[in-house]
Amino acid sequence: MCRIVRPENVISLILSNDDETPGQIELFLTLFDTRQFIRLRSLTVFAIEDDSLNRILNHAIHNSLISLSIERSHSSNHPSTTLNILSSAMSRPTLRRFKCTIDWLLSDSFIWPRESSIKHLTIDRCTYKEFCTILRHLSQLRTIVLCSFNLDIHNEYEYLSTSYPQLTSLSMGQLFLSMDKIESFLCLTPSLVHLRLEGSADDAIFNGSRWEKLIRTKLPSLNRFDFCFRSQNRRVIELSAIQFRAPFWFNEKHWPVNCVYDDIMEEVLLCSTPDFITRLEYNFNGPVIISTTIQNICNEQSSEYFFRRIVELELSQYVLDSLHSSTSKLVDFSQVMKLRILLSDRQKYISKTQEQLSKLLKETNHIRSLEIFFEHDFIVDSLLIENICSLVPHHVKHLDIEAKTLTDIYLILERLQHLSSVTFRRLPLSVLSLTEWHTLLSDVTHRYNQDSLHIWLDKSPM
Repeated sequence: MCRIVRPENVISLILSNDDETPGQIELFLTLFDTRQFIRLRSLTVFAIEDDSLNRILNHAIHNSLISLSIERSHSSNHPSTTLNILSSAMSRPTLRRFKCTIDWLLSDSFIWPRESSIKHLTIDRCTYKEFCTILRHLSQLRTIVLCSFNLDIHNEYEYLSTSYPQLTSLSMGQLFLSMDKIESFLCLTPSLVHLRLEGSADDAIFNGSRWEKLIRTKLPSLNRFDFCFRSQNRRVIELSAIQFRAPFWFNEKHWPVNCVYDDIMEEVLLCSTPDFITRLEYNFNGPVIISTTIQNICNEQSSEYFFRRIVELELSQYVLDSLHSSTSKLVDFSQVMKLRILLSDRQKYISKTQEQLSKLLKETNHIRSLEIFFEHDFIVDSLLIENICSLVPHHVKHLDIEAKTLTDIYLILERLQHLSSVTFRRLPLSVLSLTEWHTLLSDVTHRYNQDSLHIWLDKSPM
């Protein structure tokens, strides 16, 4: 492949050292000269070391980069060299999209560029003060995505009167906010056209009338409102949901609001159109009822899935054991690409869960990554590993699982030869010290960190 690819013609480059391809970036740097990628317009790197990042960015920033994405670096500090290069990259007049899920921009040592043309920014997290700092320095910013936003609802904050009208789209996930704080916070962004919120908060956040007043007075330009909130206070939610049937929601804005609830788990989820939700922690035990502002329907009578675009799905053993035909209609499992299972009871796994897991894996025919985690008191042995191997379908290319012995590791690698990568969690250091194991590692690209071993098994030539 190295002889086929002409670096001077490459316009988009994605490099990754994540769990599925550990060591890929270092291998790439031994095979290619980054100075030859003179037409690069988009660069994305995952889980990169500081030295490798500096080496790549030093050359990439001199190209006409339009998009730059840096995710999950292994750096635990804020190296000055990296911060300086990052500041220089952000000042480039061609850069429009920037994603950085590391808190480098929040470092006191980071020097903001005097001018920046960035219009779309995605960061992992920030506080209210840091949010204002970002908007103050990025005057052309139009869209910002905060993967996690946590404003302590037990403390009072002084909200400044400054507003930032340049921002037209705001997305915030993993919210822990009170409605009072949301109202004050959104005063900063009066020009929003699109707002997306996910998470949980106090009961007032489910008050449709209060949202209507907020949107009319503070966000007059808003024409798209995507939201998803969880609660276990069904009584309050049912009373509040009635307010979302007002003409403002249905006739004026044409925003249907859905309420999904489960009597057994007492889990309530209030959301707008469910199609924007791609990651779901499935806590419903069924039967599940879906109430909308248009009509009330029982999920088992619906011919369509409610969540149709779930790519990443997480299930506990308790929920997995309870899956049945009516509950499973809530999610289109055939769209899932990453599945995470948490097992807590070995006896129930043998008697029931393994059968349910086998059925689920047959439904998730597009799954690429399978993660299986165990509670600390769950007994993991070769018999269990053998059983799990028998259930893993061939379309799964990455497996993330706990293994305690060399025998377990060899068993997985031998039985699941279709895997391109595997991660072994909670791996005792005694296993890694074995000469035989080090011999095996010499034939594969691997990385060991925080008691986890990541192996890249792809042997295709580059």
